[in-house]
Amino acid sequence: MRGVLAGLAGAETEEPSMSTIDPNAELKARIAEIRERFAAESKDGKLTVRRDDGLYRHLEVEMPKSSAYWFEVMTWPGALAITGHTGSYVFRRDENMLAFFRSCEATGSGWKVDTRYWAEKVQPHGERDVQRYAEDRVRAYIKQAAEESEAAHPGLVAEVEVELFSRYSNADLETEAGAKAALAAFEFDGFRFNTTGWEFTEYDYWFLYTCQAIAWTVAQYDTALTPAA
Repeated sequence: MRGVLAGLAGAETEEPSMSTIDPNAELKARIAEIRERFAAESKDGKLTVRRDDGLYRHLEVEMPKSSAYWFEVMTWPGALAITGHTGSYVFRRDENMLAFFRSCEATGSGWKVDTRYWAEKVQPHGERDVQRYAEDRVRAYIKQAAEESEAAHPGLVAEVEVELFSRYSNADLETEAGAKAALAAFEFDGFRFNTTGWEFTEYDYWFLYTCQAIAWTVAQYDTALTPAA
């Protein structure tokens, strides 16, 4: 991803800095952290098959960490629902949703979870139902853009601090709509923020956790159905 750049309208684009913000790298790091957490919490977890009638299934998972840590997975033709401490989500894609998620079989380092593809299957609105405003990233974008343009617009960093970051600021950086409005309104010495390429949202923490839970459940279900040698 190219660096976050801002400057005078019509000015030449600067080269990306070494501090380029990388949402993809952030996502990989978050998934790795959540995978590690789920692995610890699901150790000695128990899967109970409450119903297994063709495409109609009811799977219940209890996790040893706490009685509050549990979730259920239910399937019916064309859908899979999960609810519990993970939150509640419904996915729709194929007639047999366990078969759809089976591509997440375990490999040495973890599950094969295709986060973006799975997010598209969430009901009712797909990916936008499982994303949230990424405030920390937006603040980093603003800071980086100001620092990169400080030489061309002396005093820009200080102005950004006062107008956008300080406790005296009226800017609302806590919501996506507020941040976009504040950025659109900001002007200093001919400088305006160019937010092209900025990613204002990220996947919700519990959605990423739920992906790990589904992957684990599918693997446990398949193991439970495999006859002992």
